[in-house]
Amino acid sequence: MTKYTAPLLALLILLPQSILAESTAFDVKHLQSLFENYKRNQSYEYAKQYRDEMEGDPYFDYIFGVSAIDTGHASEGTFALERVLLIFPEDQVARLELARGYFNLQEYSLSRASFETVLQNNPPPQVKNTAQAYLDKIRVSESRYRATHSGFLEFNLGNDDNTNAGIDEDSILASSPFLGPDNFGQDDTYTSLSGAWTYAHPVSPGWLLESTLSGLFRKNQELDQFDTTTGTLQLGVTHIQASSKYKAELITQQFQLDGDEYRSLNGLNLNWQYTLSEQSSFNTLLQYAQLDYPDISVKNSNLVTLGMNYTHAFATYLQPVLFTTLSLGAEQAEEGTNPVALYEAERDIYSIRFGVILSFTNTLALQSAIGTQNSAYAGVSSLSLDNTKREDDYNTADLNLIWAFARKWRLDTRYSYTKNSSTDDLRNYERNIINMAINYTF
Repeated sequence: MTKYTAPLLALLILLPQSILAESTAFDVKHLQSLFENYKRNQSYEYAKQYRDEMEGDPYFDYIFGVSAIDTGHASEGTFALERVLLIFPEDQVARLELARGYFNLQEYSLSRASFETVLQNNPPPQVKNTAQAYLDKIRVSESRYRATHSGFLEFNLGNDDNTNAGIDEDSILASSPFLGPDNFGQDDTYTSLSGAWTYAHPVSPGWLLESTLSGLFRKNQELDQFDTTTGTLQLGVTHIQASSKYKAELITQQFQLDGDEYRSLNGLNLNWQYTLSEQSSFNTLLQYAQLDYPDISVKNSNLVTLGMNYTHAFATYLQPVLFTTLSLGAEQAEEGTNPVALYEAERDIYSIRFGVILSFTNTLALQSAIGTQNSAYAGVSSLSLDNTKREDDYNTADLNLIWAFARKWRLDTRYSYTKNSSTDDLRNYERNIINMAINYTF
């Protein structure tokens, strides 16, 4: 934000030379050098020594103000930048920095008004992106004391080479007379529409009531027997502290296959999000879910999962963001004495996922991730000759090119690969999905 030298040069040219001359001890070139080399602590401390005699000089006030904001002295910084704008009211760079100072002071109304004024003056793309990013942050921060809502809509068009997650035609089971077409992988194109809407209402400082309604409908071009619809409702309470965010929510979900109810889920989520620094955050999630299959009662179960996620952003070339997720879970079949239920629904789960996001520009990024999940079941297949318990390894890899081509609009180009390896040959399959999605947030 402080890289725009043109306004600074303009201020320096218009600076009354007599003001600088009055202070023989003050070295403006030294201050400018500290500032331009991003030694903000040093520039703040140096300028503070001469504040009483130099304040009122717009060039000095600009450097002192930005340095103060960057070093956690936002109150001092906003006063200095307000003095700059009294002399140069059209300086949108100074106004942008002032808006940032107001934001740090949690003066969201003043901050929003300043950012919106900057945007009204057709600023350069970098300034525009910064202002819009802060307006988004203001909306999130304001949810602590005023009701807010947000959401998204997304349309997908893609191709799935194994829509039904069937085995390969080259499998050793391919010649079995007991298998039909639905047992083998089938290729099809599809479209999908998804969306979510979240409403947050504060009830006291730091406490919010939140509700989220989301849905996903997927339509296959030919294999309509595998069309799916998912609807989810989440109701929760959130408590926000300085570096932590706690959330407890109830969740209910309905999943339909070919228009018929296939599975329902009801449960509880407990979440703790902790901000370690501006670059790092840690998140942990404990989930309990009751799964009910109306037409396949042997799959009914209770699932408990503990997930932990760590994210770190690096201030280097391409601004990489690394993330990793570790999950541990246990699923218990309701019909625990039924061998089929033990085989279908009772298992211990372990999964891990690694990923990275690379930002090529402010609007173009690439996300890549790999993951694996192991499920060790308690049951043995009725077809097993050696009483081997079922065990599945579910491996994934995906790429997503993200293009934020306009305010609130995004175009994603995704590829995902899935391979499930199981001790049950009927559960072995590979799957490739490629699609494009257009996303709008509001």
